[in-house]
Amino acid sequence: VGIDTKQYLNDVNVRSEKRLELSIPLDAFVIISVGELNENKNNKVIISALKKLNDKNIHYIICGVGDEIDTLRAMAESFELSENIHFLGYRTDVKDLYKTCDCFVMPSYREGLSRSVMEAMASGLPCVASGIRGNTDLVENGKNGFLCSPCDSKQFADAISKLSENRELREKMSKENLIKIKEYDISVVEKDIENIYSEVLNIKQKSHASV
Repeated sequence: VGIDTKQYLNDVNVRSEKRLELSIPLDAFVIISVGELNENKNNKVIISALKKLNDKNIHYIICGVGDEIDTLRAMAESFELSENIHFLGYRTDVKDLYKTCDCFVMPSYREGLSRSVMEAMASGLPCVASGIRGNTDLVENGKNGFLCSPCDSKQFADAISKLSENRELREKMSKENLIKIKEYDISVVEKDIENIYSEVLNIKQKSHASV
């Protein structure tokens, strides 16, 4: 799995334009999730974390569609967070939305090597993710993001709070992600695959030659 990291370079103008389009204050701290809205993606824990934080300057962008949408909307409304949680549905401008935000969240119960986490890293976003297989390959706790128990909204709240209150920490984690994601650039991945195929073919050729 790899991505073209050059597609995710930051653009300050896009950040301002998108915030105005979405009616999000320019000085707000904005987090984002991208993916299908189902039980596994566990967006509920982030909404619960925002309830704990009770900070009207924190906004949450949710991109995606799925059978949990009504439950999530009702939860946001019951927590009086409707103005701070933005359900954007299916989007074709996710690259620009990443550039609009300050932090990426991935609270899933199960994941492979998540493309959306890699895209967020390439966009220079600190990542707050569940400490599960796949996420732990990409996120090192305290270095380029935070890893939390998927069932613990307080851990997510604490991680989001640390990032929202500390610009220096965000910038440090952003730089770490821009470095780390180079390992997953499509050019590197393609070369690795090429090397694997070459090695397998050489073994087969030697095997046939010895028969």
